[in-house]
Amino acid sequence: MKTRMTILALVLVGLFGTTAMASGNLRVNIAPGNNEMADVAISNLKMSTFKISVTDEYGDVIFNKETKSPAIDYKRSYDFSRLEDGTYFFTVKVDNETTETKFDIERGKMKIIEEKKSIDPVFLMDNKQLKLSYLNFGQENTNLYVYDRNRNLVYEKDLKSGFVTHHGIDFSKAPRGNYEVVLSSGNDVHSYDVFID
Repeated sequence: MKTRMTILALVLVGLFGTTAMASGNLRVNIAPGNNEMADVAISNLKMSTFKISVTDEYGDVIFNKETKSPAIDYKRSYDFSRLEDGTYFFTVKVDNETTETKFDIERGKMKIIEEKKSIDPVFLMDNKQLKLSYLNFGQENTNLYVYDRNRNLVYEKDLKSGFVTHHGIDFSKAPRGNYEVVLSSGNDVHSYDVFID
């Protein structure tokens, strides 16, 4: 009995350890510094390239960069004081993880509004059964849609706003063809293609 409990405990530690590693690798810190500069420090638990962008509130790209060599950290000072007054988004993407920092510029001064973290959902197709797992950091209302090849909506599900979402869809009785599965959570939209033969 003790051996079974030990094995169960090790399995649970392994599962929770994997979840923790997958959901906490990326860290972004933006601090308004001296001389109208903002100090940006990005770190990740594993060697990766960083995709960094600044967009305005209309989605127009102001700055875009991808680091050339994999690293575990990135530090740089940015001069945001030259931006026009308005709302901007500083976005960092590493692998399947994204951190978006919303900030305002007013008369050259930067003010951080909020930080939003997101991780791409995991889709797994197994014997015509689609399994979905999603960590909803913002706890925003999440919906799932399935479209057929003609873009007709064939399935819709309100997944609510909980932090952890698990859901499955049975495609075993679906007609042959291509389907697009779309997960919408707040402003984030993720899609996954399914082919049923």
